[in-house]
Order: sequence, then structure tokens, then C-alpha cells
Amino acid sequence: MDSEEKLRLEGLGNEEATRYLRPQKKPEIRRRAPWRKLLRLISHLFLALGLLVVLSALLYRAYQYAHSAPRFRLASVEAMEVANNRYLPAALVRERFQQDAGHSIFWIPLAARRRALEEIPWVWRASVQRILPNRLRVVLEERIPVAFLRQGSELLLVDGEGVLLEKPDGVAFEFPVLSGFTPTLTPAERQARLALYLEFLRALDQGEKNYSRDISEIDLSDASNLRAIVSENGQAVVLHFGRGLYQEKYAAYLQHRPLWGKSAEPVRAVDLRYHGQLVLNPESAPPAPNQGERQQ
Repeated sequence: MDSEEKLRLEGLGNEEATRYLRPQKKPEIRRRAPWRKLLRLISHLFLALGLLVVLSALLYRAYQYAHSAPRFRLASVEAMEVANNRYLPAALVRERFQQDAGHSIFWIPLAARRRALEEIPWVWRASVQRILPNRLRVVLEERIPVAFLRQGSELLLVDGEGVLLEKPDGVAFEFPVLSGFTPTLTPAERQARLALYLEFLRALDQGEKNYSRDISEIDLSDASNLRAIVSENGQAVVLHFGRGLYQEKYAAYLQHRPLWGKSAEPVRAVDLRYHGQLVLNPESAPPAPNQGERQQ
């Protein structure tokens, strides 16, 4: 204790000095009993449980109402809206929903109906929507045909993925006929040959030439030698294109065609696979080109 503190205490009485020096007791903190906290927690739990029960009851009543009220029932499939169906008849779409007539639209399994629609060859993708209070709406994305495909004696349409499509009634298409597709082709091989066909058309029409309109049939049986059929004076002429430079080769054919128009021997085929050379009526596949010639 320093000197200043001593002097201050000496000025106090003995009793006051003793009280001043006596250690002060810490104030007591009253603690709540543990059972009170437990009761409070239980009361909160019961309150939350009660609210949950009330909410569940309301939701259940709303669920029952939505699935049983007459105002939500699909009166008939004819009330369905079918959008974006250019080739597929709407009646064929509605057939997939016949079992849903008279039921609440909330009972109808939309995902299952969508999958059923996408099993139709013409449907690439579909969506099914509920329209309150009692209607359905189907939006389609149809496949886009790119050619006719010869299957034996039958002609079918085919899209770019190789899916075969029946020709819809009352619709006219102007496509070449493809051949060279056998049942043994895998889906990947089928798509590869269709990609070759589309590449051929794009090349012929480049620069707005529109040469593809002259082609009536394309044989894709040999991927290394694309062959196309054109008509010349009512006669079918087979053109051997090989691979690549399709527009240049066809332009060469058009340039030289008048030269053999008066020939005594009819031209049945022209081999365009040689650079700067056209071979008329090749009876067999031409030999490998000599040096300086370029095979396409």
C-alpha cells in the first residue's frame, strides 16, 4: 500500500477503515431452474407441431379439392390444344390421352404422356402443360425430313438422324431418293451416310447455284464414291462423284454435256472422279489415277 493510501485510511475511523478493507461479496446471480427451460422448450415444440398439423390438413383439403372437383376435370381430349404440328395429325396426338378424359388434370402424369408422344416417329420433342382450370396443351417439335429413302419397293421419308418417317397425307416433298441403306447398317453408319448426302447438297447449291434440284436419286452404298442420277433427254445418267469438289465436278459435266449430245452412243454414265477428265460409260471402276491426276 503506498503512502497516500495510508494517509487516507488514517483519516478514517477504525470501523470505517475496517469496512473499507473488508473484501466485498460478489452479488448472487439467481439462476432459473432447469425444469422451467424444459417446459418452455416443450411448449414451443407443441406449438410448432400444432401449426404443422393445421398446415397439413389445409394442404390435404386443397389436394383433395384439386383432384376431385369437377371444374378441374378434362371433359374430353378434343378440348386439348395441340401446337406446332405441321405433319402429325392432332388426332394421333390426342389418342395418347384417351384414358385421361373425365379425370382431373392434376391426376394426369405429364412426364409419362410426354414420353408416349416422343415414341411417335414424327415427334422429336414434346412438352405437355396444364392450363387451368381443365385443359391440357401439347407443344411439339417435329422431325424435319431431308430425303426419300428407298426401302425395297417402298419409299419412306428420313430425317437427318436416320429416323424413318411415313409420308403424311396431303403434303408434297421434293427430295432426291436415297439408296444404299441396308438393314445391317448401325445407327452411326446411317447418320454418317446422311451427313455425306447433306454435305453433297450444300456443296452443289453453294453460291446459289441450286444444282441439287437436277438430282433425282443418290446412291450412298459406297461412301468413297457418291453416285447421283440426273435426267438427260429423258434418259437417266449416273454420275460418279467420288468424294469432294462436288460443285466443280458437276459444272464440268454441264460444260461438256452438249459435246456428246449428238453422239451415236447414248451416254448412260459419266465418271467425274478424275481431275480434268470425264470418262463416259465406264464399264467398271476406273484404275487408280496416274501421277499428276488427283482422285477425289
